[in-house]
Amino acid sequence: MRLQLGSRIRARRRQLSLTLREVSEHSGLSVPYLSQVERNQANPTVTSLAGIARALGVSLNVFVPGQEPVAVVTRAGDDHALSVRELPFRIRRLAGRGDALQMEPLLIHVEPYFVSPPTTHLGEEFVYVLRGELRLGLGGEWHLLGAGDSAQHASTTPHAWENPRGTETLLLWVGIPRLW
Repeated sequence: MRLQLGSRIRARRRQLSLTLREVSEHSGLSVPYLSQVERNQANPTVTSLAGIARALGVSLNVFVPGQEPVAVVTRAGDDHALSVRELPFRIRRLAGRGDALQMEPLLIHVEPYFVSPPTTHLGEEFVYVLRGELRLGLGGEWHLLGAGDSAQHASTTPHAWENPRGTETLLLWVGIPRLW
């Protein structure tokens, strides 16, 4: 049985541990209106639904009934390298693009001695260390991860990365919502 629109919105909000007030601040919609939408007592306009989707870090397609995620196959030879000028990372997108797909799997090469400032944003992250070491700061607590170690956390938790070694660290990172 398919969940109604309001139930899908509430489930996504709770998945991100957001309050109605936080969604209101990010969407520009009132808390009472959002509550009515979640209880299926109000039908949002496309514009309102787009604001809710943006606040919840998903595409509008996630809430449109009848939309099913598409399958995307990425071949080893496909070049999906990304360059982010502000970060000393080499990033390779491991999946293609699909508007209905929400996860962003990336292979990230972290330069030696890299230190990031703490950050927060909407979403959820999973990191798996393939090679090297990563110091992961989560909410003021630091964890040293080695090859084979992983961590998962809400992106709303203040988090930071450090590569404490003189060698490159290789990570598998998966997050929602998609970054690109």
